[in-house]
Amino acid sequence: MFDDFAVIELDIKSIKLDPLNPRLVNMPEPISEDGIIQFLFAHHDLAGFLQKLAREGHNPAAEIPYVVADGETYTVVEGNTRTAAYKLLTGVRTASADYASLVPRISKERQDKFQKIRCSLAPNRDALLPIMANAHFGSGDKSRWGYLGSRKAVFDEYKRGRDISEIARIFQITESNIRELIIEFALYNEALKLSWTAAEKSKLQDPSVEFNPPVRFLQSSGHKSKVGIEYDRTNLQIKFKDAESRKKFRHLVKRLVIERTKGIGATASYEEVFADFNASGSSKSEDGSRRDRDSGAGDSKEGGGAEKKDGDDGTTGGSADGKSGGSTRKPNRLFPYGASKKDNLLIQLLSECNKLSVSTYPASATFLLRNTLEHVLKLIIEEQGANPEKKRLDLEGAINLCLSNQVKLTKNDQEIVKELKRSHLSQLNLGAHAVVIPNKDRLLSIRDCVDQFIKRNV
Repeated sequence: MFDDFAVIELDIKSIKLDPLNPRLVNMPEPISEDGIIQFLFAHHDLAGFLQKLAREGHNPAAEIPYVVADGETYTVVEGNTRTAAYKLLTGVRTASADYASLVPRISKERQDKFQKIRCSLAPNRDALLPIMANAHFGSGDKSRWGYLGSRKAVFDEYKRGRDISEIARIFQITESNIRELIIEFALYNEALKLSWTAAEKSKLQDPSVEFNPPVRFLQSSGHKSKVGIEYDRTNLQIKFKDAESRKKFRHLVKRLVIERTKGIGATASYEEVFADFNASGSSKSEDGSRRDRDSGAGDSKEGGGAEKKDGDDGTTGGSADGKSGGSTRKPNRLFPYGASKKDNLLIQLLSECNKLSVSTYPASATFLLRNTLEHVLKLIIEEQGANPEKKRLDLEGAINLCLSNQVKLTKNDQEIVKELKRSHLSQLNLGAHAVVIPNKDRLLSIRDCVDQFIKRNV
């Protein structure tokens, strides 16, 4: 496999970032290098990697990027985040105003060490695809492409004209599985075509959005026909029976992805998911508040009035004992449930999580979410006696201890804590330490990542 590969040293100026990177889900065309860098800042913790490089310097033993020749320059196919960081640290590229403060200053001597980097030169992109798939596609030792990224990787190869058997060989999975992955990404693309508010569309376009629940829901016997959806597995397309089918699909995505109604998930019955659906395409419960949401207000009364009191939208706040009612979450609140544990701080934090508007107060919500996560992790550690020396723990310390063999977490909780550390810890810390302007959409993405973990452990 590697007979035609060669290790070469390249000037960082001669290496271009890859616009075909599977991680670049929903990037607008045309994809520029500056756009890729902004995307990596926003969604893949480029800021954290920059800090690591500035702190530790160039590691000559670090895994080297894979590149392919592109005329007189090269494109990095594997190692885009590392290459982007080198470009920023050496001044070859300048971050946009939103992220410029996140690029650390380093000495000229250290800059020089990032100017030239060793790369593995592949004969062509095709030679790299099996290597990338093995590394990122579910069982590799690198961070996964994620639900959308992995499906985009397969979908892109199909759109570029490869047949199913060839794609199956490249990704080393069966042809039937390849067809399913393409269908699932096609279903996601159909969801993007529907009518959404700006906030809803932003949530759906987040590369880390969990789109698996509606896919799994439609896999249940009879659900596709009840919604009015058909999978054309020959042409790999999604077919809707009629206009109402599209409205039902929108309702499904809203309930299982955008608003993630408490107690309603992929394994719910059709009747549970569509209990509040009507033929107008909106849920019965949302008719009275559609004007606020469509105007983008969401959390305050039209015309700039005072923020709605807790419970005005059907979301019950924390009661005297910290427990919440069984109603659904309003999208711009953090967590819609209270504490069952007799811990006064936890009761207070969750009560505020149920009331504070993320859209109106993103900076405050950043602190609140960070403090809630830290306290829940510390409670787990305390309950399991995993900190006998009573060492002071910050959020990162609590995460690391919970991921060690000193703490027992379920497999699902372990995966969530790992994703929190990998994708969101840096953003929470930077927001809490007044380094970046808190972003409500990113904050809601973090909330969605940890929602079930918090729910299970409070």
